[in-house]
Amino acid sequence: MNIAEIFQPINDDLQRVEECLQDSADVNIPLVAELLNYVTQSGGKRLRPALTLLCGKACNYNLDALVPMAAATEILHTATLVHDDIIDHAELRRGKPAVYRKWGESTALLLGDYMFAKAGSLAAQTGNLRVVSIFSQTLMTISGGELGQIGIDYNLNQAVDRYYRWIDAKTASLFTMATECGAVLSGCNEDIINVLYDYGHNLGMAFQIIDDILDFVGDKATLGKPVGSDLSEGTVTLPSIMFVLAHRDDTLIKSIVKDKKRDRSTVQRAVEKIKSSGVIEDCFKIATNYCSRACRDLDKIQDPSVRDMLQNLADYVTRRNK
Repeated sequence: MNIAEIFQPINDDLQRVEECLQDSADVNIPLVAELLNYVTQSGGKRLRPALTLLCGKACNYNLDALVPMAAATEILHTATLVHDDIIDHAELRRGKPAVYRKWGESTALLLGDYMFAKAGSLAAQTGNLRVVSIFSQTLMTISGGELGQIGIDYNLNQAVDRYYRWIDAKTASLFTMATECGAVLSGCNEDIINVLYDYGHNLGMAFQIIDDILDFVGDKATLGKPVGSDLSEGTVTLPSIMFVLAHRDDTLIKSIVKDKKRDRSTVQRAVEKIKSSGVIEDCFKIATNYCSRACRDLDKIQDPSVRDMLQNLADYVTRRNK
């Protein structure tokens, strides 16, 4: 199934989330309104807000609380992308110039801060203290994960563990916030909340690994950014790590990361080496295993339609091309 088919049962409710996002961009400061419209209407799969709605269907589907939380999840996610692009010196985001490239780093930084605050305000609209606490903890986890990357030396012996901790903080934490809050706001019992928390965590880990694979095997038109962007920004992801572990005498990746030899031809040679080495398939198997772990306890959810939607979404994550 494609993503549109999976989301079909919640299409009308996702439209309410879109309206909430549009309302959030309706502010009386022209520049802020322009910036918010630029980033919130730039496409995206709306996967995280959809997860909040889907998990809400596991119990008492309370749209009045779920819609603002789903919008908060998307705004928080988008804010992290605005800040990430500054840190990574990225040129494009979803096929368009990154905010800092169009308006400057200071404006992009302030926009991200504004969006963090707006997302927090929407989370507070749920009136659920546990949800507000989850939101605050997630924001700290994301920020702490990025701070933890600063100043880290290229250390092959610790690279895999650091990679998993990093993607847990920057990606999986948002997925768990989406699934856990959906369950909490719909009055699920603790057992189901834990099932959906674990689902979100493992799905998020798989999603990021697939994202990192696509940076090598995708295409610019589909990805909305050049292939090999991570390496060109000096970011080491699982395919690069596994390639170096399997080819310890090869110095090409090290020259890009440590020696900052990031010209287009060097990065392209590295991309081709990694693509032809077999590590892409190894990474794919790891992502598939995370998806299997995400779904292992879904049979505890009574509604079979919810179980099917979550299972289909996990299947989609390993098959997506963007």
